[in-house]
Amino acid sequence: MTFTLPRKDKVERLRLIEKAAVEIRAIATLQTNLGMGQSREVVERAACEVSDRLNGLETALSNGDLARAATLASRLIAISEQIGLISFAQVAGDLVGAIRNDDFVAIASISRRLIRQADATLLQALDYVNDHPS
Repeated sequence: MTFTLPRKDKVERLRLIEKAAVEIRAIATLQTNLGMGQSREVVERAACEVSDRLNGLETALSNGDLARAATLASRLIAISEQIGLISFAQVAGDLVGAIRNDDFVAIASISRRLIRQADATLLQALDYVNDHPS
């Protein structure tokens, strides 16, 4: 028996339904310890690193390099936790687990979810650090 999906001419973009969680205390602590200017630089630098690693993660997954993908996802956890991107770190952890279990369906789904989380949480963190001087 063969199962075929109907062809769609339009690609549908999924929206983030779950709430992105940014731990504001982590950013406030950065602002207290480093000052407004330096804390903004730290968050902006972390946002750039997250973006670079996400690109690397997508490349690794496209190439079937699961070891590299797991390493990048683990590094994403560390970076995101430093600046309070809690929900993003949790999704990255989910991805590491799916990779370790060789669950290819979950890997595909979670990696897309991770990108949606990145959009939401990074913007939220950058907005907060710009709108709330220490």
